[in-house]
Amino acid sequence: MNCASCSTTNPPNARFCIMCGEQLRPAGSRERRRVTVVFIDLTAFTTLTLGFDPEELRDLADEVLTVVAGVIEDYDGYVDAFRGDGLIALFGAPRSHPDDPQRAVLAAAAGLSAIESIGAAKGYPLKGRAGVNTGIVIAGAVGSGRVRDYTVMGSTVNLAARLEAAAIPGEVWVGPETFESTRHRLVYQESPPVRLAGFPNVRHAYRLVSTLEHYDVDPYAHLQFVGREAELERLRERLSQVRVSGRAHQLWLLGEAGSGKTRLLREFFRGATAQGARAIWISGSSEGSSAWQQLGRQLLGLQDGEEARVRQQKAQQQLSALLPGEPRMHERILASLEWANGNGRGANGRGRSAASAWAELLGRAAREAEAGLLLALDTGSLDPELSQLLELIASAEAPLLLIRTSRGLEPPAGTDALQLGPLSSEASKLLLDQLASPKLRVATESLILQVGGVPAYIIELGRALSTTRSGTFSGSLASLLQARLDLLSGPERQVLALAALSGERTWERMLLELSEGGGSDPLRRLLAENLLVPDASPGIPGEVAYRFQSELLRHAVLRMIPFGDRPVLHLRIATWLEQHAPLALSELVGYHFSEGGSPEAAYPHYLAAADLAASQGDQRYRELFEELLDLELPPALIAQGKLAYAQAALSLGDVERAASLLDGELLADGEATEELHAAQLQLRADLDAARSKEAAQ
Repeated sequence: MNCASCSTTNPPNARFCIMCGEQLRPAGSRERRRVTVVFIDLTAFTTLTLGFDPEELRDLADEVLTVVAGVIEDYDGYVDAFRGDGLIALFGAPRSHPDDPQRAVLAAAAGLSAIESIGAAKGYPLKGRAGVNTGIVIAGAVGSGRVRDYTVMGSTVNLAARLEAAAIPGEVWVGPETFESTRHRLVYQESPPVRLAGFPNVRHAYRLVSTLEHYDVDPYAHLQFVGREAELERLRERLSQVRVSGRAHQLWLLGEAGSGKTRLLREFFRGATAQGARAIWISGSSEGSSAWQQLGRQLLGLQDGEEARVRQQKAQQQLSALLPGEPRMHERILASLEWANGNGRGANGRGRSAASAWAELLGRAAREAEAGLLLALDTGSLDPELSQLLELIASAEAPLLLIRTSRGLEPPAGTDALQLGPLSSEASKLLLDQLASPKLRVATESLILQVGGVPAYIIELGRALSTTRSGTFSGSLASLLQARLDLLSGPERQVLALAALSGERTWERMLLELSEGGGSDPLRRLLAENLLVPDASPGIPGEVAYRFQSELLRHAVLRMIPFGDRPVLHLRIATWLEQHAPLALSELVGYHFSEGGSPEAAYPHYLAAADLAASQGDQRYRELFEELLDLELPPALIAQGKLAYAQAALSLGDVERAASLLDGELLADGEATEELHAAQLQLRADLDAARSKEAAQ
């Protein structure tokens, strides 16, 4: 299979591209997805660069957009396209997270900050603006042959573009659904009234005021720490090791997004600092802060809001205490703090000397700390200077434990690594019980299996359940389940799509015969992960039946199947059922033919289901006949259906209903067959007899 992202040809059974790591899906496959779309554009770029040489203009635009694209990727978004002096990014396609809307808004804000920072460094008043919108799109590859691009289409994309065009330079404007999904974590202000072409119902946008999302803020810090006791003990052992040896040690903490790396480290840091250790945390994606600035805040006690003179005095005092008699190192460290000298270029050309000075400072701080120094780094995006610092401190003669977190980067061979897997079922339940009502225990136990023991997914599940009314399907829960489904391979998702369209029950032989490729392996994996479970009432003799673990998951799968793809799948299901299903499932066969756009094929099955219900005295016969008469059928079949309905009504004593069906002409003169006329006359005679009998009584 060729990768949709890089066109690399992969082995037949590969689930991820061997070159770029993207999940492989069948060429041309499309799906409905809940996605957050981000439009970022440079404002007044043409005016600002009026006197530029074309090559200079291109280089500046390339530099700015490359940095912004890197910011998008730091938040695990997908850059869909570059357009002129802007870009389009996606969160929720081709991969999902339960908090995609929040990631998108934070990435947009960080992208605008990066644009302004580049402008300040070069002496240009560069600004950008961003529009963010969440909703359902059609996602998939477009194009032909090897020239295929993954993209999304729909009104959700168009509204994001309108919001970006309406936004004030330097601001992020979001649409209604993004606002509803993120207002519990981010602060917004309603915009003045807006008129957006094509969206008359959208009268206001929401302007991002501030993010409450800081690296040291955990909104779920009150939750009991569960399920990572063994990993926590491993970290404690490594800290004890560096204390005893007096030498630095590097540990890689590996895990997919949401696996709990941050929560584990916070718990570890809390216990270690209580015993006298010093802890520092550097984030590769910290908005507007270099590694040196983060070190300055945490190691030297500097604050962003302080005057430059005050910050410099405080830094000098701390440096004199930690590195006495080292004025050159003091100078290098102060120069690396961009706001220390105000020129924004403190570290340029002096990266290695700055890294060397900081490494010496960290080593001295580790030796003076009562229980050593902990240094955690999110290695999503390391600049060269930070890489140099890591090289220097990894083998320092100091009790320093360096922990590098990663969700995709493989550590060097032979490196000490700790891999975070999914939580156990019991730990997942303990975590969810702290968030969701005990009244929902039955529902939550089944959903835990579907989110796969990923802590972030379980927390989002608890939050979604706590705010979702009974019988509704919230956007956050939709995103959560979509993220879970993204972990499946293309063949597994195809089997799930067939199972979801089948209804509340599906059959093994049907799934195997109608799915394209993969054999029985995809179905086995779905059963092993409890996405599908055995159904004790197969409905078709001799067949093995399955159902979804919960209807919420089935509806999540249904939401992802494009409407344009459904008719063909319904017809394939109907054709299979027509050959294998007993009379008792006639209604189901008729439903699938109807949804597949073949009302005439659906007619005899609805008729059989209605007649069967009438013969059993089941009052549902009325509903079935009404569904039959709602089909787009030729007049003769409609007349035939009315007569069958009237006959069933008379047989069950429903004289008035029969009369309403028989009054008037069923067909215009010359259209009715002799058989229909004869049947109509006979039924009218039967109706008259029934009325006479009622009158006599």
